[in-house]
Amino acid sequence: MTPIRSIRKALRHNAAGLHITHYVLRSTIRATLASCLIVGFAACSCISAADIDESKLPPPVAKKIEFDRDIRPIFEKICFRCHGTEKPKSKFRLDNKTDALKGGENGVDIFPGQSAKSPLIHYVTRIVPDMEMPPPGKGDPLTPEQIGLLRAWIDQGPEWTAAEIASVPTILYTLAPTIRWITVSGNASKFREHYWMRDGWAGGAEDFRMEGKMPAGQKLSIDGHAVTDDYRVQLTLDKPDIGFARFGFEQYRKYFDDTGGYYQGFTSRSYDLDRALHLDIGRAWTEFGLTLPTWPRMVLGYEYQFKRGDKSLLQWGTILEGTTNRAIFPAAKHIDERVHVIKFDLDHEIRGFRIENNFRGEFADLTTRRRTDLFKRSGPSPPIAEEVVREEENHFQAANAIRLEKQVTSWWFASGGYLYSHLGADASLDRNNLFAGIPGEPEHWNIVLDQDSHFFNLNGLFGPWEGLTLSTGVQNEWTRRHGFGRQDLEPFDPTLPPSATPTVRNNFDRIGVQEVFALRYTMVPFTVLFAEARWRQEAIGQTEEAINANDFLRATDASTDLKEFRAGFNTSPWERISFNASYRRYHNQSDYDHELDQISRAQTNKNEGYSAFIRARNITTDQVEAKLVFKPARWLKTSLTYKLVATDYHTTTDPVPLGTPGGQVFAGNYDAHVGSLNATLTPLARFYFSGTFSYQNARTTTDRNGNPSVATYQGDVFSVLASATYIVDEATEVYANYNFSRADFGQNNGASGLPLGIDYDLHGVQMGFRRKFKKSATTNLQYAFYKYDEPSSGHVNDYTAHGIFGTVNIRLP
Repeated sequence: MTPIRSIRKALRHNAAGLHITHYVLRSTIRATLASCLIVGFAACSCISAADIDESKLPPPVAKKIEFDRDIRPIFEKICFRCHGTEKPKSKFRLDNKTDALKGGENGVDIFPGQSAKSPLIHYVTRIVPDMEMPPPGKGDPLTPEQIGLLRAWIDQGPEWTAAEIASVPTILYTLAPTIRWITVSGNASKFREHYWMRDGWAGGAEDFRMEGKMPAGQKLSIDGHAVTDDYRVQLTLDKPDIGFARFGFEQYRKYFDDTGGYYQGFTSRSYDLDRALHLDIGRAWTEFGLTLPTWPRMVLGYEYQFKRGDKSLLQWGTILEGTTNRAIFPAAKHIDERVHVIKFDLDHEIRGFRIENNFRGEFADLTTRRRTDLFKRSGPSPPIAEEVVREEENHFQAANAIRLEKQVTSWWFASGGYLYSHLGADASLDRNNLFAGIPGEPEHWNIVLDQDSHFFNLNGLFGPWEGLTLSTGVQNEWTRRHGFGRQDLEPFDPTLPPSATPTVRNNFDRIGVQEVFALRYTMVPFTVLFAEARWRQEAIGQTEEAINANDFLRATDASTDLKEFRAGFNTSPWERISFNASYRRYHNQSDYDHELDQISRAQTNKNEGYSAFIRARNITTDQVEAKLVFKPARWLKTSLTYKLVATDYHTTTDPVPLGTPGGQVFAGNYDAHVGSLNATLTPLARFYFSGTFSYQNARTTTDRNGNPSVATYQGDVFSVLASATYIVDEATEVYANYNFSRADFGQNNGASGLPLGIDYDLHGVQMGFRRKFKKSATTNLQYAFYKYDEPSSGHVNDYTAHGIFGTVNIRLP
């Protein structure tokens, strides 16, 4: 038997004795430490008390103290907010005798029979620097009479009553049953899409909650809501200084209209397949947290997310009428998405450093299916061609971010972080074009993707120095991506011979650096000046390759230089007026160097096709923004805002024979004027009104090379929001809300294209009253009116709706 095995055997034979010895030693050490701590705390308290001038303490009152009558009102008004059952400051609680006499992080605060020696009295008298209670700005100081009551209570032997806040478990209930009825005339699907509510009867619980509080501060709660097509429930168990557990589930339904596009020139101008399209979106989650006082805060969680249902698409099918065709036939797809998320968060402070780490791991599975009529003659006729598409995508993504921050000096705050992300994914697409009388030929794409990203950042906040504050930051990024796929492409016409099956490869590398800089100056009277800047430099290397009978090879180096500046001020020279204004300049220059651009390995000259002939892109934005706030009277506050945005797009290309001479061309322009006016009135103590009017004029143009089907996108948007409330008495109030929105972006290019701009008017009115019954119940009865007009769709999307809503909110006890 070897010496090591002998030692192991001896340890096994003596395990019981070792455990007993260890227990005795541990108990002895704990008792000794406890005695030392008690003596130490007493000594510290005596030392602190010795430094107190007791003559500055208000004398105790000369009467018998009753807790509920004399002490409880003081605690409820001033103390329980910070030293009650919910996350007590300094771990000191005053809601029960055991915890109050035990003390908190600062030691024992109450010495029964010795109010003059009790730190609690010193703190509320505010004679201990940096320990004033309540802290300055957190509440009014206690009066000498209140301090005298506390002193007498301690001197007489502090007692709590049977009504002690946390002496027995308490359970609170809240329930808000609700019912609604909505009737819609016109396009009910469009109403459901706008407001996420279906017409007819619906009801349930708008809110429910059960919260139980235990003597040691534990809390168990269940809350959520359950209304038709909208459900949520969460269970939370929380024990202070130990941890928590949360479990939950929620699901809601999003509706979609099944109406396609509109073209005035056809006999059947619009189509509606009357499918009840909707998407159910939800998640289930669980979290376990550890919140031990001296340990890092740790949270481990799992979440399951899902989407199931059908949604409408803008990829409409084409309708043929005579020699004219327009894409206006409705389309939809079925979605089945499942995502599993694992997360772990850690947060800790040690030696002035705050460390935070967040991990996320995501497993996703997405499947979509759609069957679209590609070509169809006008009217109720079978499709000429259909497209059947199935898409699948699976991925795993892991990301971990770590962050470190510290207040280095009184004028320097520093932070930094690192993020790593990995993505592995594969996707496939199967498409089959079905022709009437001709069997379709399938097409298949698949791709495998692998990507890694690294981000580093450093940040600093400096100052203030005589009103000057400076903040800086830098972040770099490195991303590498590899893609590999195959394309089994068959011709659109199945009578043609099949094409070759190419293999596609893609490699992508990006390196980027971003810098931010901000200044803030506050020494100008009544004024704050600020300036901000952001720069980003980016370099991209990308290769694309397709290997088949017609090889394709492209290698591109791209660079981006972004500059963004913003400067402005905020000033309030008079109490009733404040004004702020700013100017922003944004410039983004991208250059592309296509080192290789070939469609055949034997090719010696450059490929002249799109998109490699684009050499550069330039985006410039100028923005001016201002806001004026004016309070002409105590009961009236107004504000006026205005913003001007102008963006120009320029593109530089290679020359193309018989096409374009190349060089820089004006590619597009976006201009917008945005303004709003707001007023808040309280002319009477019981009346409140708020109203906002906003207006936006926007115009987007592009170089269309004489193509009349591409029209300028230009129009106005008006909106009005208004609300008023009148308090009839302490138990009753009436209210009304109104919202209005109008847009006129309609386009006049129907002769050569499909007008895609929209014209609409939307009105919404809600009015009702609330009534309180004692302290435990409140009722709310409301009427709502909705009206929508859309001339640009030939009014096929119009609707008028009326709704009645009733809710009762009950609180027990």
